[in-house]
Parts: sequence; C-alpha cells; structure tokens
Amino acid sequence: MSGTIREAKLLRSSTIDQYYDTVWCIAASKYVAEYMIGYTRRPLKNRLSEYGRMHGYQYLVILSNGLKLDEAMQLERMLQERVKQDRKHTLFKKYCSHRREQRYFPSQGPTSVSPHEPVHSVYMAWWDQYT
Repeated sequence: MSGTIREAKLLRSSTIDQYYDTVWCIAASKYVAEYMIGYTRRPLKNRLSEYGRMHGYQYLVILSNGLKLDEAMQLERMLQERVKQDRKHTLFKKYCSHRREQRYFPSQGPTSVSPHEPVHSVYMAWWDQYT
C-alpha cells in the first residue's frame, strides 16, 4: 500500500509542476544551448562522463532520486511529454534536437536487478553554449 501512496504522491500535478519548473529555470538561461531529460540508475559521475563523450553535455543535475523503477520511468515520461506539448516554447526549442520530434521511448539500459529498490533517478543534462 505504501508504494501506491508514494506513486500517487509522485505523480500529483503539483509535484510534476515543481520538477517542470526546475527544468524551466535551468533551460531558460541564455547559457543553456541544449538539454535532455533522462532516467538512470548509474552513478551521476558515470552518466555525465558518458553524455559528455556522446553528446557534448557539460552539466547534469538529478531532478529526483531514490525512486523505484516504475516511478522514475513515469516521471521521465511525464516531463518529456510536457516539454513537447508546445513547439513554440523555449523548453521545446532547446530540447535535444534529435529527440524532441520523436515520441517518448523509455530506455532502461541493461535489465535492472533492483526495479523495486529506490535506486533510480531522473536527471537533466545540458551544455553551455559559451564554453
């Protein structure tokens, strides 16, 4: 029962609004050229290093951690869908250029050994256009 209560709390509109507002505060900066929202269960340092090599992202912040797998996947999906709702909005225009036009495609990477353990996170990664 506590999992159900926690999930309902996580997905409340006001909770999603808070995460969305955090994304907006970062992405609205003139210094942010492009960003993406994603899921990970790996250490932050490893994910940032990988995204730095693959996409050139310089920064990464955890929006929410200590989540169960289904909670993290739902939060990631809801944030991405909300960003993609308005094509004229700065959040859409700055979202990863090769992903913003595509439908949400969840990727958990290798099979999780602990989907019910609170070790999953949702993050935002971005790069600075002036460095």
